Amino acid sequence: MLHAREEADLSSNASNRRRDIQGLRAVAVLMVVAFHSGLPLPGGFVGVDVFFVISGFVITSMLHREQVANDHISFGQFFLRRFKRLTPALALLVAVTMIISVFVLSPFGPQQAAASTGIGAMLLAANLVIARTTGGYFDGPSEMNPLLNTWSLSVEDQFYLILPAVLALGWWLARSRLALRMAPTLLTGAIALVSFALALLGSFDLTFRGSNYIFGFYSPVTRAWEFAAGALLALMLMTKEVRAPRMMSMLGILGLVMLTASLWLITEVTPFPGMWALVPLSATLLLLLAGAQNGIPSSRLLSSKPCVKIGDWSYSIYLWHWPFIVFAAAIWPGSIIAILLATAISFAPALMSYYWVEQPLRTKYLPSFRSKGVFIAVALSVPLVCASILGFGASKVWWMSWPQADTSSQSAHVAYEFCTDKEFDPDRCAWNEAMTRGQVLLAGDSQAYAIADGAIEAARMLGMSTVVSSRSGCGLLSLDTTGAKPYDCPMWQREIIDFALETKPSVVLIANLSSGYVNPGWRNVMPENAGAIRMLSLSSLYEEGLSDVVKELNEVGIPVVIVQNIPEPDFVQALPSILRKVYPSKEIVEFESTGTLARRAQAALIESRVAQKYPGTTLFDPAETLCETGRCQLVTNGNPNYLDPRHLTREGSLLLVPQLRVSMLKLLEQWKV
Repeated sequence: MLHAREEADLSSNASNRRRDIQGLRAVAVLMVVAFHSGLPLPGGFVGVDVFFVISGFVITSMLHREQVANDHISFGQFFLRRFKRLTPALALLVAVTMIISVFVLSPFGPQQAAASTGIGAMLLAANLVIARTTGGYFDGPSEMNPLLNTWSLSVEDQFYLILPAVLALGWWLARSRLALRMAPTLLTGAIALVSFALALLGSFDLTFRGSNYIFGFYSPVTRAWEFAAGALLALMLMTKEVRAPRMMSMLGILGLVMLTASLWLITEVTPFPGMWALVPLSATLLLLLAGAQNGIPSSRLLSSKPCVKIGDWSYSIYLWHWPFIVFAAAIWPGSIIAILLATAISFAPALMSYYWVEQPLRTKYLPSFRSKGVFIAVALSVPLVCASILGFGASKVWWMSWPQADTSSQSAHVAYEFCTDKEFDPDRCAWNEAMTRGQVLLAGDSQAYAIADGAIEAARMLGMSTVVSSRSGCGLLSLDTTGAKPYDCPMWQREIIDFALETKPSVVLIANLSSGYVNPGWRNVMPENAGAIRMLSLSSLYEEGLSDVVKELNEVGIPVVIVQNIPEPDFVQALPSILRKVYPSKEIVEFESTGTLARRAQAALIESRVAQKYPGTTLFDPAETLCETGRCQLVTNGNPNYLDPRHLTREGSLLLVPQLRVSMLKLLEQWKV
């Protein structure tokens, strides 16, 4: 009987298959792959949102057919189908990625992130793990996480846990009372409205403690409306037959135009998901609606054999392309050709996974409860074991000796794990507390955690303790910053300033990646009234935000060191790995300083004006250490100085100790602290 039901499910799925939907999946995955491979399509990442809408539409249609045929929904069968469809291919990817990561990735951070994400992916929580360990989707560390793309799979799985129950309740209410026949639509619509409202609030930076779990880029709460929108369209088409070919043709063309436009209208600095997500979402809904009418131009295009075939492969392509890109970047840093070749080569394991794993196992007959249990246990245990081994081995740096111990000692690792993008905890984020000559407070965006080792060591040499707090993409300023952030920026800024005013540290180090706030194209400073950004230059806003903080500290006698933007290379020396130990290669170890200093010149000028304006304020320029001869060092004594183009490694930050110590000492003597 179970076998017959499984065969009926597969037969139903095949007979109700819409070729245009497969073509739309092809478009979505190619958008994402193009974006990840570095092609000039800044909005390609919205292909994930297209997938979300399609999933809501397809799953709702499938559940409706089951409800009509059986007068109920079998939750066990639904989750088993989803597991067989998605998990085996994911399990293979995670296991293979963990094995390759042992040799290709560095055990000083990237391997740990990969292992944690692998465990999260298998337990339907990759999005939450990534938000806590890797940080923002567009931040530097994300480029080294080979399983970053699994965040969207976990969001889908989390929605699958809710949608069947919501629809089953709606259909039960509709059947029990005629007056509630719209219950499925009303319940799904309520989810869509609440989720969309929260997405809008998040894009306008409505923040409170813990808001990152609701408003963040990876949050299922602010993505649920995209699934729900697809589900609502499916519910509508169940009751209304589409019979307007001319109108559907126009809607289909409009959908294609809007989807194409979203590739350039949306960028990484667009508050997302929010109002702008309506563009790809509406485009997808229009194409799904138009596709219900046979023979229209958009459907013919999407139903073409190449589109349908790529759509069939889309899940496997999505799984495999990103790890290959990360591994290529780790082996050949800065090589665009290597990235493009890796993207193309990733199609080979994707197709092998599709034909040898995904397709055979999704149709595999499991005759008994025991066989189902064994199937599930094996599919989960193998990748979880591989991820656990990677994490444990990385924590022991594989029992090998590395140049000058690299980043295996604590400070910055602890600062990143506990004191970055977390609630400010001055007790947990304090170092050398036994020191009695005063306290140094280091705060800022991600540059703060990246120079933390150097700051902690310089303070220790002066007999001082250190407190560290860092928020990626959120400078220590009096104004908020643009860009999607899974945490509270204004609240954190105020909390740090209030802590300084209360505890009166001997020195406050402000470490911001300032060039990102004055140069359009990254994150920018913005006032409370976002509309005012059109009337004020980015430079003026940054100067206002920095001046406000320095002035407030200056008025109560707290000395300030403004740490200027580190010199940023176009690419960095790869971090140490087992592969690089076995096969060392001759690589570029320095870069010309002219370009990077020019990019940060405006921010440096602003910081100089602020320092001159307020007594007891001085500048510390990392370029004076890293670029002594006019060329900046990527490597010192065999150790990489850069984690990525915007952040230093521990060894890189320790190079700053002598000059940073001198800067603080002069300031302290000036103020006679």
